[in-house]
Amino acid sequence: MTAPSLSGTFLYRSFYNGPIETDDGKVIGSPILANPWTPVGTLDVTSDEDSGDVVGKLAFSPTAVLDISGKTLPATNSQPASFELKGEGLGSVYQIKGWFVPDSDHFVGSVLCLAGDLARQPVGTVGPFILFPKP
Repeated sequence: MTAPSLSGTFLYRSFYNGPIETDDGKVIGSPILANPWTPVGTLDVTSDEDSGDVVGKLAFSPTAVLDISGKTLPATNSQPASFELKGEGLGSVYQIKGWFVPDSDHFVGSVLCLAGDLARQPVGTVGPFILFPKP
């Protein structure tokens, strides 16, 4: 089966969710949802349609660049095509899980900080991201 393609240059933006406190099953206060985490970055990747392997770079500035590696996964009966990537560089490590939005050139998903977040969020910070083709 041919793997979906994640080749090209995309704009990337991630967000984080603030802590959510609960008491007796009820949310306390007004938690921060989808607060900007990163500046807009440029993801430049290529993917092999036979193996699904993905390689590339995610740059937030000339000096803040992550190496990207991972795989694309074909759609199944229960979910759309997806990708699982790792971003590493400058002491930072991120796990990135995304989805090909059917009938769209956009991708959505979640990113998890595993080590040394560039924006100084704690390890374990997680939040949504969006990717769309760079004009």
